[in-house]
Amino acid sequence: MKKLFLLSIMFLATVTLATAQQGQGRQQMTPEERAKTNTERLEKLLSLKADQKTKVHAIELEIGKEMSALRQNNSQGEARREAMQKLNAKRDAKYKEVLTADQFKKYQEDNEQRQRERGQGGGQRNN
Repeated sequence: MKKLFLLSIMFLATVTLATAQQGQGRQQMTPEERAKTNTERLEKLLSLKADQKTKVHAIELEIGKEMSALRQNNSQGEARREAMQKLNAKRDAKYKEVLTADQFKKYQEDNEQRQRERGQGGGQRNN
């Protein structure tokens, strides 16, 4: 019985530590790392062409730097949420110029699905 209890405690500690590290890793990513990761994900999801990939990376880097500055500014609450929504709308407008109609639709559907998975409902992506 003691072994089972100790194994349970060890398992929970491991899961808690792994979850905490994952959360920290996402928060600590630089705008460059986040742009690379997001570009790679979108390249696979949308079958981006080489020129689209270059443009998507530039968009992700630009928006990522602006979001990082916003986070470092320590703004909170409604003002921060509105600023992030404006940046997401800016990203979407730029993507609309780069992606085909089908790709953009798939991109929006993916964003909505990711929001639901995070428990934030549909709508704009908070990256």
